[in-house]
Amino acid sequence: MYIEYFFIALTCLYLLTHLFLYKGLRVSLKLPKNTEVDLPKVSVIVAGRNEEANIAACINSLSKINYPSDLLEIIIVNDNSTDKTYDIMIESAKGFSFMKVINSRKSTSKNLKGKANAIDTAIDICSGDIIVSTDADCAVDPDWVRSTVRYFKADAGMVCGFTMITGDSIFAKVQCIDWLYLLSLASSSAGLNLILSCVGNNLSFKKKVYSDVGGYESIGFSVTEDLALMRKVDSNENYRILFPVDKSCLVRSLPCTSINELFSQKRRWFRGGIGINFLGYIVGVELYLMNVLLIFGLFFVSPKIFLILAVIKILSELILVENIFKRLSLQSLYVFYPLFSIYFAIYGLILPLSFLFKIKIKWKGQKF
Repeated sequence: MYIEYFFIALTCLYLLTHLFLYKGLRVSLKLPKNTEVDLPKVSVIVAGRNEEANIAACINSLSKINYPSDLLEIIIVNDNSTDKTYDIMIESAKGFSFMKVINSRKSTSKNLKGKANAIDTAIDICSGDIIVSTDADCAVDPDWVRSTVRYFKADAGMVCGFTMITGDSIFAKVQCIDWLYLLSLASSSAGLNLILSCVGNNLSFKKKVYSDVGGYESIGFSVTEDLALMRKVDSNENYRILFPVDKSCLVRSLPCTSINELFSQKRRWFRGGIGINFLGYIVGVELYLMNVLLIFGLFFVSPKIFLILAVIKILSELILVENIFKRLSLQSLYVFYPLFSIYFAIYGLILPLSFLFKIKIKWKGQKF
C-alpha cells in the first residue's frame, strides 16, 4: 500500500517537474535572432579521430555552408587517427580556399588530451570572432552557421543547438527520440538559467569567452569536454548560454550501430555528467525511479494504477517533446515513442549499475 502511494506521489512530482521545465522551454522557443548587425567572422572547427568512413560526407556538407567566404574559415583537425582519416581530410578539402586541415599538436598538459587538445589546437590559430563546432560523423545544413550566429547578443557567450539522429531502422528512431528528449531538457533548463547539458556536435561560442574562461587548458580533463566548457562559461556571470529550438540550426548525426557502441557513448555521458547542478540531480533521480516504475511497477501497484501512472509519465515528457517535434518537423517519430519509453527505461536502469563492474570509459579506441 505504502509503495503504491510512493509511486503515485513520484509520478505527480515528475509531472510538476516537467511543467516547471516547460516554463524554460517557452523562453528557448521564443529566442529572437539578431538580424540588424553585420555578420561576424566565423571559424568552424571539426575534430576527427579514426573517422575514415564519415569525414568526407561531413566536409562535403561543410563546403555548402551559405556564408560569405571572406568571413568564414573551416579548420579540420586530425586527432591522432590511426586509419586513413587524415588523407581523406586532405583530399576532401582540396579546392576550398576557406578550409584548412591540420594535425592535433602534441601536448604534455594533463588537461589537454584527446578531442579537447584537438579543438584547442584549432582555436589557437583560428581568426573567427565566433567558433562553431560539429563532429566528423555529422552533416550540417547550408544555413546552419548563418542562423546560429544570429542568436549571439551582447551577453550571449555560448549558443547550443539540437542534433537529430538519422537512419531508417527502429534502433535509429529510438536513438533520435532519446537525443531530442535529453536536449529538450537541456534547452528547457537553459531557459531557466539552470542549464544541464549540451552536445559538442552543435556548439558555438565567442572566441573572447573561450579566452576569458581560460579555455580547455584551465578546465580539468573531462571525457565530455563540451560539457566541461559549458559549465565553465556558465560559471561566469558576465555571459548567458542560449539553447534555441531552430530547425535551421539543426545538425544531423549518425546513430550508434550496436548496443556496445551505444553503452560506450552513454557511459561517457554519464561520467561527464557527474557534478551537474541541483536541477540535474532532481531530474536524474526522478528519471531513474520512474524507469523502475515502468519496468517493475506491476510488482508493486495494481494494473489499473500502473496504466494510469505510465500514461502520466509519457504525457509529462510530451509536454516538452511535442514542442520539439513540431518545431523541427519530426512528428513522424510519435509512433515510436512507446518503444522509446521501454528502451529508455532499460538502459537508464542498467547504466549506473555498469560502473560497479567497469570503471574505465572506452571511446574512439582510447581509454579514460
